[in-house]
Amino acid sequence: MLRSLVRSLETAIQLNRPLSANAGSRLCIRRSLFSQLETHAVPRKSLLTAAAGTTGTTTTPRGSETDNEYVPYRPELETGTKASVLVELLRERFRFSDTELERIMTDDVVYRNYRGRALSLTLDTLQGEGVNRRSLVEYPWILGQDSKRLQLKLQLMKSMDITDINHFVPFLRLTVPRLRKLVSALNSERSAMPQRNRVYYISDKLEVSPDLVARYLSKRLFILEMPYEMFEKNLHHMIDYNVSPINILKDLWAFRYTPKAVQLRLERAKRAKKDKIMPWMVRCPEPILQRSLKLSLDELKVLGEFTSVVEYVAHRLGFSVSEAKGIMDRHPQVHTVRVTKIKEVIDYLLDEAKFTRLEVAQVPRVLCHSLKTTKKRIEELKSHGCRPSSLVIVCRSRREYDKFLQHWISHGRDPEIVSDP
Repeated sequence: MLRSLVRSLETAIQLNRPLSANAGSRLCIRRSLFSQLETHAVPRKSLLTAAAGTTGTTTTPRGSETDNEYVPYRPELETGTKASVLVELLRERFRFSDTELERIMTDDVVYRNYRGRALSLTLDTLQGEGVNRRSLVEYPWILGQDSKRLQLKLQLMKSMDITDINHFVPFLRLTVPRLRKLVSALNSERSAMPQRNRVYYISDKLEVSPDLVARYLSKRLFILEMPYEMFEKNLHHMIDYNVSPINILKDLWAFRYTPKAVQLRLERAKRAKKDKIMPWMVRCPEPILQRSLKLSLDELKVLGEFTSVVEYVAHRLGFSVSEAKGIMDRHPQVHTVRVTKIKEVIDYLLDEAKFTRLEVAQVPRVLCHSLKTTKKRIEELKSHGCRPSSLVIVCRSRREYDKFLQHWISHGRDPEIVSDP
């Protein structure tokens, strides 16, 4: 159709032009006509545009996509049915509260895996093996375990003589080879103890729950694999020297020392009359232990016939024990101060600074304050003719103290301006 139109135009032009026109002009005319027709032709739609049109979407002209039209990805807006299904399952089967559900769903392992794994199947496996709601709240990461590996781990654990799977849930975090090695070591000593494995043995000796023992032992696996004789002797030494069970579990590194070294350190602490023997005394460097024992002996020397810091403060300030306890309770940090420091502060305030016992009792915080700073401030105030009626200003911050001192120097105010706390 286009070719016939071009030929008819050429014929009309030739009729109106001289015969001397050359053939080259014909070619130029045809090219110009074809270019004009192609320019005004409607462009053909691409396959991508057609596909977008069939799905009800609109296409944007090329070049119209600018930076301000880009919408950044926001993870908090991500919604999926798997999360909602898991939440409903947990709420239905275990009746978790909203706080407990939030703790489970915000766990790193659960958050990373709930979109890609069928955690509902994992939940079915755990529930079928008897894992209770308390274990799920305390160890939510077990929901993110691979289902096949989890089943294998549970089979390994059931090969031991356990009374409740919840006692050993913390060990599910181990890899399958590591757990297999651990189970093999525990099963090899079944006949060595009536409790059948070390978790129950420690639980029985320390009189604590097995799940509490497993929580700490799962982080220090050497306890379950060290020689049994060495482990047993060290445990008995700590029990004999009245080391607190929770302190033993929190600091298991002391078990790595020989029983003889453990007993020697504990005996030295006992002879120094330490009121609280700790496992770190077994493994600390010798200078630190010596300093700790020396401080304990100095405290005993200061206390003398008194059995507590409260009794000593009551004696020095002339109050009853109940009154002294009430004074110290106004600033509870006083109860944690060493009696040797309290003695030095009281000696200075009563004997050198000439404050009365009532003035000291009104500001118990001064017993916690640095003696060096207290001396410096009282001497500085004295040099300016100020003898404050309260020790409050001595215990204030550096800024407040300097402000008071400058005010005193500039106005010569009476020390009664210092108010009680």
